[in-house]
Amino acid sequence: MKQVLLNHLVNFLLLCTGAFAVVGVIYLDVAVLKDNVGEISATEILQEMVLFTISALFFWQVKRHPALRGGMALIGGFFGCMLIRELDAAFDLIHQGSWVYFASLLAIFCIVWAAFTPKTTWRGVSAFLAHPACHYMVCGLVLILVFSRVFGMNAIWTVVMQGEYVRAVKNIVEEGTEFMGYILCLGSAVAFIRRKEPLKTR
Repeated sequence: MKQVLLNHLVNFLLLCTGAFAVVGVIYLDVAVLKDNVGEISATEILQEMVLFTISALFFWQVKRHPALRGGMALIGGFFGCMLIRELDAAFDLIHQGSWVYFASLLAIFCIVWAAFTPKTTWRGVSAFLAHPACHYMVCGLVLILVFSRVFGMNAIWTVVMQGEYVRAVKNIVEEGTEFMGYILCLGSAVAFIRRKEPLKTR
């Protein structure tokens, strides 16, 4: 019982540290670097680093657990596509909107891989969904894909600021929420990788 309480306390403190880190990076952008948290900012760069780490951790599982290969490739590819989307400004240097082509190639590669190994795909996805870390991932994805987008809508912030619209405020809210979602997903990936219980591979 004590060990369970200690584990939950450690998880809580780690998430608190992540939350402080998000606020700290945004403060660095706005107060020190005098940036509006745009496409090229400390916040964006760290978001991309977190996404790369999450994707890499799941692709690492492809090598470590061949029995879960297809599922791990799907999850890793999903976050890889999210990374490519975050790097859209860099891909625009090649061609406007070219990130779509690169993300599509990665998605097709992972989906085909998963389709050719259906047993490992099912096992991999099932193993992750059955792990407690999946709950953190779901919460993180809701923040990233839904809440940050809705809460960061221009329509809301133009009303809130009543004619004194400052885009930096909207960016801070949207990117800060999104970054916290990435932190939750990273925590989920790390918890899954560091699991002590054996995985079901049959």
